[in-house]
Amino acid sequence: MPYDFTTWDRNCLEEQVTPVQGEVTGTIPPWLRGSFLLDGPGRMTYGEHEFNHVFDGSALLQRFTFGETGATFCSRFLKSYAYTTNLENEQIVVSEFGTTGKSVTKGKLAKLGDKFAFDKMFSDNAPVGVVTFGGEYYCITEAPFLHKIDPTTLETISKVDLHKELGINSHCPNPKPLPDGSTLNILHAVGATGPKYDIVSFPSKPLDGKATVFAKPKKVGSVDARWKLNPCHMHTFGLTENYVVLLEQPLTIDVKAMVANTIRDKPFIGGMEWMENKLVKIHIVNRETGKEVKQKVKCEAFFFMHIINCYERENHIVIDVNAYKKPDLLHAFHLKNLRERGASLGNELDGGSVKRIVIPMEVSDKVSPELNLVMLAGTKAKANRQKDGSLYLTPDAVTDYAYEIPALHPDYTGKRYRYFYGSCGNMTLTTGKVGKVDFESREVKEWFEDGLYAGVSCFVPRPGATAEDDGVLLVTELHSADRKKVSVVILNSADMTEVARVAFSTPSDVPRSLHGCFVAA
Repeated sequence: MPYDFTTWDRNCLEEQVTPVQGEVTGTIPPWLRGSFLLDGPGRMTYGEHEFNHVFDGSALLQRFTFGETGATFCSRFLKSYAYTTNLENEQIVVSEFGTTGKSVTKGKLAKLGDKFAFDKMFSDNAPVGVVTFGGEYYCITEAPFLHKIDPTTLETISKVDLHKELGINSHCPNPKPLPDGSTLNILHAVGATGPKYDIVSFPSKPLDGKATVFAKPKKVGSVDARWKLNPCHMHTFGLTENYVVLLEQPLTIDVKAMVANTIRDKPFIGGMEWMENKLVKIHIVNRETGKEVKQKVKCEAFFFMHIINCYERENHIVIDVNAYKKPDLLHAFHLKNLRERGASLGNELDGGSVKRIVIPMEVSDKVSPELNLVMLAGTKAKANRQKDGSLYLTPDAVTDYAYEIPALHPDYTGKRYRYFYGSCGNMTLTTGKVGKVDFESREVKEWFEDGLYAGVSCFVPRPGATAEDDGVLLVTELHSADRKKVSVVILNSADMTEVARVAFSTPSDVPRSLHGCFVAA
């Protein structure tokens, strides 16, 4: 079957507030108890107005709960300012990634003021994922707004404005929870020398005299952006035992274009610039001292959204990433493009690949440029010292395609690992496959079924297990033939065979989610 791009073109208009029981096939493991929380673009229309881009949709929370009597599903819209304002006016008022909203403010000066008011210029719609800060659950996006939610009812509780709180312009929507309950993240701000990336730690509970954990995060370190008017797009970052790893890719936010586009009523995506022929610059920051490692490191150019994992081994840093030649995917996912060119689009898009980047941490200034400094066994990754003393890295392509929204055993984050799971980037003549990548054997085990399209995966380890891949993989599956049906397939994560599945019928379209998390019961 050809790839069905209509599975990206869904418009949910009705919540499923009351949990509905699913139809179970197979046997759900008796130890699997908890909820799979998901977030993603949901509502695409208001009145006669429609968003232009897949990522623009108003956030919809989905919850799959596994208990003694089977599994249930429910959903709610995130009650952001963007959602409630659009709903009230029955049109798209608040601008999103690929769509310019129509101002309802009267008067030219007032409308101009709205354009440059930060909370009007950037939407608080948060469809990227559900994350934790201080033991509480929040919906997040790149804009500096968070929405606290109830993980049981999915109700929106409150909003956090980090622009007002901390003076930042954006942040990474994939923060790192740490074992002590604190959370590490990258905040994008402007300093005396221009744009910068601040590495901060949010505490596990509010500091004395502070109302929330967001009031005064601890600054771990800071890195200046290499292009003063073009900070890079940073969706994820890496973390090892001793280092924070930042990849500055050539996909940037053109500040001048952003201002011009705001005046001209053009969407955010038009201000993103792919700086052709520029390399990826890698920053390595010591977590203890906050100082950046002096060794300059650059890598061949690629576009990325998701770093899979990073770890240290034998005085090297290993970085695994889903990499693409260019950011064509971002532009391809305009709805008009999917509808008009869906039949051929899969053959035109770069499916990416999993790439392993290896950085040697001790480099002599006397080595020859021809010498590969990577001394780890089992990888083809290269590192060569240049005349200026910098390292030029050549990644090792581990797979033929990317495996997106990567999931792995949570205990192996930041540590040496062997396996991860994700949705296959092959959008040619295929259904939506989910795969398990083995970095040691380079084998990829895939599960698929005609008419099903894998969305978000989540690895849940079996209680008491000692093997890295002993557990189950939860995979959300959209049905090509039924827009109002969704299934969760439960796979044995060791051999990728089906253990069980639960199918749900819903009152409206089921859209793709972008990220999720498992909340144990």
